[in-house]
Amino acid sequence: MLQVLLLAYWLGTEVLDLFPWNDLASRTAQYDLKRAIAMNALPQLAFMGVFALGLRPLAALSTIGYGGYLALMLWRWWPAYLFGADPTWQAIYAESFSRTLKLLPAQGTHLPPDAEHLTMHLLTLATLVATAGATAKMRYL
Repeated sequence: MLQVLLLAYWLGTEVLDLFPWNDLASRTAQYDLKRAIAMNALPQLAFMGVFALGLRPLAALSTIGYGGYLALMLWRWWPAYLFGADPTWQAIYAESFSRTLKLLPAQGTHLPPDAEHLTMHLLTLATLVATAGATAKMRYL
């Protein structure tokens, strides 16, 4: 269920204007929704598909996939918050995330993940933990 919830959350926040949770109005003309779906939703569907087969080696691949997905998100957002954002990320953040809801404080160039992405991180972590736990309990084949 968490895998489905994670995918639904990502798709919902990507296509539904839920301002101030997200800020779809700030998207530039270069934003490509099809590419975003290909880079996010298709891998999640693949993780769900191989996990659903119920074979431990394939479920382990799914778990590794969710781990990689989480690692990429954390790598994009948390160094900028913990250590300060570089000028490129500051510009992207100002354009795309400055008006969204924040739960963590910003200070100078230390730019926090907005609530939308913080929720995505937590959902992905929960999915990773649940997937790993279920994988450990599966029969080998």
